[in-house]
Amino acid sequence: MSNLALESGLAALELARRSTLAFLEDLSGDKLFHQTAPGTNHAVWIMGHLGVTDDFFLSSVGGQEPKCPQEWNKMFGMGSQPTTNPKDYPPPSKIRDNLNDRRRELIAWFKSMDADKLASPLPKEWHEFAPTHAALICSVAWHEGLHAGQLTLIRRSLGLSPKLG
Repeated sequence: MSNLALESGLAALELARRSTLAFLEDLSGDKLFHQTAPGTNHAVWIMGHLGVTDDFFLSSVGGQEPKCPQEWNKMFGMGSQPTTNPKDYPPPSKIRDNLNDRRRELIAWFKSMDADKLASPLPKEWHEFAPTHAALICSVAWHEGLHAGQLTLIRRSLGLSPKLG
């Protein structure tokens, strides 16, 4: 695995994050909890989910201690259901800080890998999502892109203009 694989994966990861942050840029107050339909993801849930997901990969694959509070997994983890009540969540600024902190750590972890580590397989139960550490970088970028797309729908349903393109 060459540095090109790492650089390409990180470029995808960074594009996904730049897009997410651009789509969040002018969402505040009630707009952060707006759902396009009942039960769908809102911006606060998406920010929390992406941060918890990065923390999950750092701990479950990277062997690091989880840094997100345990209750955040219930709020933002797979299978959690967003609510529109702001009191059900930590302050959005704290969620955004976690989003940024976990991503910085995830990128540092990926950058610490040599070519052999990048090419090494993940456990079999991970293969559907990512067969190798290098593929995990791209899969995390894809996952964020999925949720960034949800943010574009939220923005449009609020009457906000597109951010990209």
